[in-house]
Amino acid sequence: MPEIYNNPFEYDAATKLPEEKIVDFYIEDFNYSRFIHSKRNIMLVGERGTGKSMALLFNSFPIAQLKAEKSGNTPDYDIICVYIPCNTPLTHHREYQLLEADEAAVISEHFLVLAIMFGVIDTVSKIKNLLNEVDESKLKKQFAFVLDLEIPEEDSLFEGLKQTLQREMTKTQKMLNSRVKDAFYDAALSFSSGILPLLSTLRAIPKLKYSHFALMIDDAHDLNEFQIRVLNSWIAYRDNSLFSFKVATAKVEQPRRITASGGTILDGHDFTLIDMEKAYQSQSTDFALLAREVVQRRLNNINIDRTPDEFFPIGSEFQKELDAAESKARKKAEEKYPNGTKKQITDYIYKYARAEYFRSRSPKANRPQYSGFDTLVHVSTGIIRNLLEPCWWMYDSVYSRQPEQSKQQKIMEIPPSIQSEILLERSEKKWDWIREQLECSIDGCSREQREQVFRLFDNLMILFRERLYNHESEPRAIVFTISEREFGNNDKLEEILKIARKAQILYTRTGSAKDHGKRETYYVPNRILLPDRGLDPNGQHARVSIKAQHLWKAASDNTQIPMDIRDETEVGTISDLQGVLL
Repeated sequence: MPEIYNNPFEYDAATKLPEEKIVDFYIEDFNYSRFIHSKRNIMLVGERGTGKSMALLFNSFPIAQLKAEKSGNTPDYDIICVYIPCNTPLTHHREYQLLEADEAAVISEHFLVLAIMFGVIDTVSKIKNLLNEVDESKLKKQFAFVLDLEIPEEDSLFEGLKQTLQREMTKTQKMLNSRVKDAFYDAALSFSSGILPLLSTLRAIPKLKYSHFALMIDDAHDLNEFQIRVLNSWIAYRDNSLFSFKVATAKVEQPRRITASGGTILDGHDFTLIDMEKAYQSQSTDFALLAREVVQRRLNNINIDRTPDEFFPIGSEFQKELDAAESKARKKAEEKYPNGTKKQITDYIYKYARAEYFRSRSPKANRPQYSGFDTLVHVSTGIIRNLLEPCWWMYDSVYSRQPEQSKQQKIMEIPPSIQSEILLERSEKKWDWIREQLECSIDGCSREQREQVFRLFDNLMILFRERLYNHESEPRAIVFTISEREFGNNDKLEEILKIARKAQILYTRTGSAKDHGKRETYYVPNRILLPDRGLDPNGQHARVSIKAQHLWKAASDNTQIPMDIRDETEVGTISDLQGVLL
């Protein structure tokens, strides 16, 4: 029998993965599970690819039930986690825009309530043996009475409820499409007339008598303005004994936290904010450790008994050249600090060894060989999906090059040459995408802005290259902050940065500023851009301060960003500003 192709580095969206793979792939972080399984309202914030959807799906009841079965345990009914995606046709309805504001708010809430109710029913319908020893006919009448809905008699309880809710969606849609003057759907559901009675009635089922329902709203940034306001109003609800909300949203264009009545929900008071990226960057849950666990788990799932470093080995010649550069840097450190401490020597080597490697290369040499698991971690820029994507292409490349008679043999490593080839290829494709397709992919991006984004990043790479070869203090800094923002075109610059963040070629983090007690935003270009320019994706503890007007001139006029050859930008002990172990 020929082997079925099974690439372990599947990087598709979590919602597209089968339940078995979610159980197999997910690296359980106790802190996230603890927050999701609490009765508090939680907001998970992070860029796409950081694992928000996976965290919610992994804790949803169907997955929890599957996990319990695989381990021989009984599922826990104390908390029923219900996954509710917002990136669906239902929540993307825009007919509300045809209505006056008050009516639009009512219809928008109605659609969101229907989506949540359907999610709840769909989830509980998957609980095995839930209705054992329950008079289903009596319970169906109870649901029909409390919700004021007509449930088909010939169907089972939950199937009938789902069909009824789908019918309500259709009826509402037809009403909106009719455009009859002064017509309005007076059967619109609200939180108090739909979700609350549904959850309360579900507690009439013995297994759910004491259950808490965690309503997990994924991609909340896709909701319309009225739905965001009403969701915030629900989060502000004081009694969390029956339900709570776990809301996942992207960092870019986070929804406002204004309620339907004009109030504000506050972190620490109405909800607890979890920064998915910040947690990966702390010393206790460092991203590099997480990345290693993710890859190790996936190798184990296809019975490959190798570590990530063994499966993605660094090229021997590359390692040899790096070792030679380190020896050269050590010698210079000992000459500079004849009576220096061990820390002075190691700090100097850390700053300059890799820079020495790049500086000592012949101008006619090919681009460096990008290989080794550590390089993959750095190239990912602290985003799990960015780690898995090149791994997938590498595995696929090795598999496709095998002779047909060898297809059944396990792939035991990705040769360094293939690693480098794929990283350079993905880097080149990312640049091509920015140069040619950005405005076709990012909403709100014009052709002119696409060109400005390309010029900005092109000039950033020139700056980083200049630093790598010539800077006296921080040659490997590849992260920047923005100073002197008060200039005429700051709004236009902000639009360019916003487009870059939407495109995930730029990320933002926060950290301690030079001024004690202050925090500042720093900007992290996606490191997959660096290989195509022959740059080092392995950065250092430093941020380059760039004036806002210089960034704008780079974007608008293609003016090179100036470099101070002796500027000092090192900040604290932040682990490479990416959560990556060095």
